[in-house]
Amino acid sequence: MTTTDSKQSALPPGLFGKITRLAFPVAIQSALVAILALADVLMVSDLGQSATAAVGIASKWHFVAIMIMAGLAGANGVLVSQYWGQNDKVHAKTVTLQAMKFGCAIMVPVTIIITVFALQIMQLQTNDSDVIFQGAQYLWYSFPVLILTHIIITAESSMRASGDAFMPLLLATVTIALNIGLNFLFIKGGWGIPAMGVAGAALATTISRFAQVLMIWGVLAYRRHWLLVSRAIPRHQTLWYTYRKLAIPQALGSLLWAVGTLTYQIVFGHMGTTELAVFSMLGPFEGLLFSIFMGISVACSVLIGHSLGRNEFDQAQAMTIFFIKFVLILGIGIGFCLFINREFVLHWLNLDNNELLAYSSPAMIVISLGISLKMMNMVIINAILRAGGENMFCLRMDFIAMWMVGIPVTTYGAFIGQWDFGWVYLAMLSEEVVKLWLCFNRYLKKRWMNNLTVQPQPASV
Repeated sequence: MTTTDSKQSALPPGLFGKITRLAFPVAIQSALVAILALADVLMVSDLGQSATAAVGIASKWHFVAIMIMAGLAGANGVLVSQYWGQNDKVHAKTVTLQAMKFGCAIMVPVTIIITVFALQIMQLQTNDSDVIFQGAQYLWYSFPVLILTHIIITAESSMRASGDAFMPLLLATVTIALNIGLNFLFIKGGWGIPAMGVAGAALATTISRFAQVLMIWGVLAYRRHWLLVSRAIPRHQTLWYTYRKLAIPQALGSLLWAVGTLTYQIVFGHMGTTELAVFSMLGPFEGLLFSIFMGISVACSVLIGHSLGRNEFDQAQAMTIFFIKFVLILGIGIGFCLFINREFVLHWLNLDNNELLAYSSPAMIVISLGISLKMMNMVIINAILRAGGENMFCLRMDFIAMWMVGIPVTTYGAFIGQWDFGWVYLAMLSEEVVKLWLCFNRYLKKRWMNNLTVQPQPASV
């Protein structure tokens, strides 16, 4: 850990104002994205369980790819936030361009594979021919979405890391409104356009993402934003080495986690189409719940990154203590409210009929009990450990918690133990328990207190 002459143990002035300016827009944007995912599922749910399951499965493959992008964008955001703490726009823009180029080089072949082998990919998760065909249609009609999404989330990560969380929210709001409107038009048809069903949901997403990229570029150009007008250093090998050292483990960790969540879905998919439909409906709802904490997590990461970039390590430590306590109290409160109102929530999600209630009711109880646990992990991992460059530890931790504990226990319960749906759903929380134990111990060791902008030139790259 780098030593510092600046010892600031007190919380920075105006902390609540900074948290609000960063956390609130990110939370709202995350909620809107979750609402969009939920809207996709709800709109196609009228077409039957096969359509619901198809969208759930196909979108999970996009989710896996997007998590790779999130890892690359997350590493970009960590470095940009620390350089922004030093008011260094040149290096901030340089690393942003490196992140965009690196991600596009990955997403082009991934897009080709997902599109060309759409039918085979769907067959990995279900034996239902109707689900396979509709899911493949979804992947075909949304083939450019991954590349567009990478450009968007990388630009957004740099904007947030430099303290501008409102503009990404504004543009995302317009995009999501457009997407939902196009969903109505394409899924069920209208104005001379035939009903396209699941394929219509995919086409609506593709058009909306194109529009979002154009809007981001237009706004940055109009504002003469630093991402466009600042100078960038060509072929900056030291910065490329630093970014790659952070991005590759974080992208691998995100991929490992995303494939793990896909594996969970495969487990539920082979339990039955009804189980898969319930699982697919609850996923976006959980994402809506997590949006509140996503905003807090991003705010924590950015503010800690600014302090670490200025070598204000004691101040960074003080902020982590505040955020952990705040998230724990908020998580318990939301979990309790969700538990006592679970019947209303199930009715809102159309999961309260006789066929689905036996599966959805115990799952909702599990969600209520596990939300505080998951949110603690989100803040400690994404907002604290990764803000200080602890990406290799997080990669090892994800492998142990998910692939050595969570997935084996869940798979055993589903296929060997023949547990009920609710108990299998609960088994997934074993992963979160292990994560919290490993990550909190790592947090206490304070190895995350690093100024990542100070890197020696490597002997070889």
